[in-house]
Amino acid sequence: MKRQAVILVIALILCATAARAEHLADKLPATGRPETKLAGIRLTDHTRLASIIRLYGKPTFIKSWASTDPHFWGSYEYYWKRARMNLHIVIECPANELPEKGVVTMIEANAGTSRKIAITGRGLRIGQSLRDLERLYGHRYHVRYIPSRKIHDVALAWRQKEYTLVATLDRHNRITGLSLVAPE
Repeated sequence: MKRQAVILVIALILCATAARAEHLADKLPATGRPETKLAGIRLTDHTRLASIIRLYGKPTFIKSWASTDPHFWGSYEYYWKRARMNLHIVIECPANELPEKGVVTMIEANAGTSRKIAITGRGLRIGQSLRDLERLYGHRYHVRYIPSRKIHDVALAWRQKEYTLVATLDRHNRITGLSLVAPE
């Protein structure tokens, strides 16, 4: 019962993130080509776990949310937590499939990841400012600031392919984390 509740909470969070991104793309689409690269990983329909392991080695730990219902996909979260690396990858795959065959749906580089690794395809890095984000991606983004929940981030969503880039900010508008979410 507890595991089902946890799976439901994760599913709701992922759905809320995807819904927010799609809605944002309709209201305030980012300009230019969608960002598809973070931490040296190009996020496409063909990105697989094996290529990430070749790049960074075996993950430090894994969380799985496997579905027993064949109509729902399972979710696997891989974490690389080492010196100068705090990387999180989400892979989704059909029930009863191996996660190695699943699709990478999110890449997240968090605080503690070196600036050499935590970089987007256009060159945005952890430690840079909101002004740097504007220089690289333009002014079409959504700022979310909810002090009671300690949330302060900027989201860019492209309408063309619905990729979403989220930059977590500190109180000085410096980037402390980057997330890239693939289209559904």
